[in-house]
Amino acid sequence: MWRLLILACLLAVNSAAAYADDVFSCGGADVRFKYEKRHQIADYVSVDVIISRDGRQSVLRYDGNVDFVGGVCVKDGRGNPAIVFQVYCGGSGCMDLDNWGIVDPSDLRVLLVPNDWNRKDARKIFGRTLPKIDNMINLEDVGRELGIK
Repeated sequence: MWRLLILACLLAVNSAAAYADDVFSCGGADVRFKYEKRHQIADYVSVDVIISRDGRQSVLRYDGNVDFVGGVCVKDGRGNPAIVFQVYCGGSGCMDLDNWGIVDPSDLRVLLVPNDWNRKDARKIFGRTLPKIDNMINLEDVGRELGIK
């Protein structure tokens, strides 16, 4: 009986911790998506994209009107590692084919920040076809995990 209770508690902690941070490494840098419950008129989730290396970091905060976020480490058109991510809303007028961000993991330079019209710029900076990001996180799901109804 106690084993079952302990196992249930561990599973509950692990599922809640899944949204504590999403982390991956790229070209010697660590990339973390940090989620935080916020409140203005209503509760919502903000997300910080934190790229760190050798005690330094670049931080990009998305604080409202964001429904999906995700990123990957891929080689750019010159064969160098690049952090490529997307941050966008989820409505019918949202630009889910745009809103690309690109960071150079070697020096943490932010080469492009997400906006509603940057797909062509992203392709030009990246130097090849933009990657598919399969691990997009739905911030509504994160909100539920953080206690937002």
